[in-house]
Amino acid sequence: MKHFQLAQLNIGRVLGPIGSPIMAGFVAQLDEINALAEATPGFVWRLKDDTGDATNYRPYADDPMMLMNMSVWESIESLRQYVYQSAHREPLRDRLQWFERPKEAHLALWWIPAGHIPSVEEAVKRLEFRRAHGDTQAAFSFSKPFPSPEEPASDAVDLPVSFDKRQLISAANTANADCSPGTRFLYRQHGARVWATYEGERVQFGSLVAVGDREGRLDMRYHHVDIAGHFRTGKCQATPEVLPGGRLRLHEEWQRTNGDLSVGHSIVEEIPAAN
Repeated sequence: MKHFQLAQLNIGRVLGPIGSPIMAGFVAQLDEINALAEATPGFVWRLKDDTGDATNYRPYADDPMMLMNMSVWESIESLRQYVYQSAHREPLRDRLQWFERPKEAHLALWWIPAGHIPSVEEAVKRLEFRRAHGDTQAAFSFSKPFPSPEEPASDAVDLPVSFDKRQLISAANTANADCSPGTRFLYRQHGARVWATYEGERVQFGSLVAVGDREGRLDMRYHHVDIAGHFRTGKCQATPEVLPGGRLRLHEEWQRTNGDLSVGHSIVEEIPAAN
């Protein structure tokens, strides 16, 4: 199983309320097009409510006419196949019958840890970043795609420590680091594969994937965007320590794999339950 998957957000401002006559042709195709997406090889997940579509979601609370769709795919190629080489091409061709012509970027693609389901807030941050900075590793388009981040080597073993659903904060770090006490990490785990998303203070948004060994040590690959808009990538070796009461502490040795290639060490600790 790959450690990274592709997330996408696409937004559009409709010409009328979703129940109005001008939107009838669009609404009539929704079930068929959504079913087609789910049947396409490489499909993982899409945003939907109890009715089966996403027309009740709004990426911007102050704009009720802005609709969105969001989904996760195994690769750029699988999403491209659905968008441009399936029956989806027809509503895509006719979209100006129902949507305003976009005046700025309306699509964002980005890599996420496999198993992570992006939130609407996260997706909007990625789109806004692309609008501000163009196509980058943090958010890009079909015309200027970026490859999946480097992945740690797989080694399927039973880990002695569970990382699943633990929240950690940066407790100590070297001066050249971006993470600080206001940076929070939300960890998940499936077997030997561990992943997390993180944000706060000097980090706008970031994610990591890791593979654990028999001692619970993690071989990590991470990427994030700092508050200045710089994209950071790196690798990290993390050794777990179980604190009194069962809280988790990670001792980390890391190195950036872009920019200044600097090294550092850090400690992250699980947030006490009272917090």
